[in-house]
Amino acid sequence: MSEQEFSHALELYRTNLVQYRVTGRPEYKIAYENAESWVRNYLNNVSGQITQKKSYVDSFLQNYSTANPDMVTLKTRFSEIRATGPQVQDDYMTIKRINDAEETPIDPYPYYVKGGALLALAGAVFVLTTF
Repeated sequence: MSEQEFSHALELYRTNLVQYRVTGRPEYKIAYENAESWVRNYLNNVSGQITQKKSYVDSFLQNYSTANPDMVTLKTRFSEIRATGPQVQDDYMTIKRINDAEETPIDPYPYYVKGGALLALAGAVFVLTTF
């Protein structure tokens, strides 16, 4: 059974039902009832397949959980890490920036230049005020 057959059966059902209601002829009633029966059987079959596949998936998951408890534990731990990971990364990056800032050596050259300029200015002021 395919979707195309299902669509065709629905179209037959609709067409024959309309014809039966318009004309009242019994052959249209038989045709729409047969199409309705086929559609119901198709839907029951699909429903059964879905139920069967669902029970297979449920069984597989149950066996997986039973046979692989370590994998389930790892999955749980991974979920926890995934939830807390971004905060831990932010904390790490903050600490790293602080440590990197503390380890950056300070270049004393600008201080020597400023100190020398102040000393020269003080000397010039001293010389000018004493003479």
